[in-house]
Amino acid sequence: MKVLIIHNILWTHYKSVLFEAIEKQKTDKMEICVLQIAKNDISRKDMSSPEINYQYNYRLLFDDFIENIPTFNKVQAVLRYIWSYKPDVVNVTGWAGDLSLTLAIVFSFFLGKKVVISNESTSFDHQRSFLKELFKKVLVKMSNGFIVFGKSSRDYLLELGAKTEQFIEQKGAVVDDKKIREVFEIAKEKNYLSDVIKTSHNFIYVGRIIGVKNIPILVKAFQNIKSKIVEAENWGLIILGNGLLDKEIEKLIEVHHKHIYKFNAVDWQSVPKYFSQSDCLVLPSNSEPWGLVVNEAMICGLGVIVSDSCGCKDDLVQGNGFVFKTGDQNSLENAMKSFVMDKTKLETMKSESLDIIKDFKVDEVATRIINGFQRIYQSA
Repeated sequence: MKVLIIHNILWTHYKSVLFEAIEKQKTDKMEICVLQIAKNDISRKDMSSPEINYQYNYRLLFDDFIENIPTFNKVQAVLRYIWSYKPDVVNVTGWAGDLSLTLAIVFSFFLGKKVVISNESTSFDHQRSFLKELFKKVLVKMSNGFIVFGKSSRDYLLELGAKTEQFIEQKGAVVDDKKIREVFEIAKEKNYLSDVIKTSHNFIYVGRIIGVKNIPILVKAFQNIKSKIVEAENWGLIILGNGLLDKEIEKLIEVHHKHIYKFNAVDWQSVPKYFSQSDCLVLPSNSEPWGLVVNEAMICGLGVIVSDSCGCKDDLVQGNGFVFKTGDQNSLENAMKSFVMDKTKLETMKSESLDIIKDFKVDEVATRIINGFQRIYQSA
């Protein structure tokens, strides 16, 4: 059995660790190749890691940022590779955001291949158009199986016509849990950044500093808490990242800069070092298909606060934090106050995170996906 997995960018580390686990666990009768369209995307160039020796079988079509590659060139290269590789199963990771991925599904279907779609989207992460949703229903009908991040992305595919028995993996949101925990524990032991971060408890945001992430609401909520609640005296806010709104956030911080620590973006392998000085991750996004940084924080035993526009809210926030109404500063402040006011509850929620995230371990997810590929291949 030959499986071709089609993915957009090589840099995506959370996918690479899954591809490596699949490579290690595949049977002798399986051949798996990952077709990577481009090396990275421009928005993540500041987060690039050192050159990595990826431990799985892959083919890189374009050694460039994906935005620099003409659509026609991507489509032609992807379809040509499907034709030449002659796979039995084609797994397309993503589907409607890039024409080359969309047409890969259609092309594979008409070639008689078994098609598996990996979906991260939810019904609420973008404004939907009738025609686009209609076309997605056609793509779902062409597919034999589905891999989803969690409940929200599963429910979205069910709305589009997927059948319950077609889901081969329903907890596919993975990160490199082993490496993240290793880095975190070393940093914790060395008391990383203790000379800079003077507060004993800290909220943290990690990600790009762009509009959709809605970071201003977090800064304002934190500043209000600091000015109103005595118990917040020993709490700080760490902001880790860069982006188009850097200057706007810096101006907000100037208004009340006490105990707000702004750091430039780092590669993903260094992020757990900052978690070692943190108690709670806050993800205030206006739109977030999932929010893998929540996985990363929970692996390090942090509590979490996410907006109700984050796809991970149903699967990952269960007694270990709070979901607040998107864009509602009062709702966010109340969630943050709950962490600040009750230290016993804080420790309980941090412990809950470690229990919940066990279901998203890479090795277990890889095993379920391989079994799913075999089941799809053997189906009539």
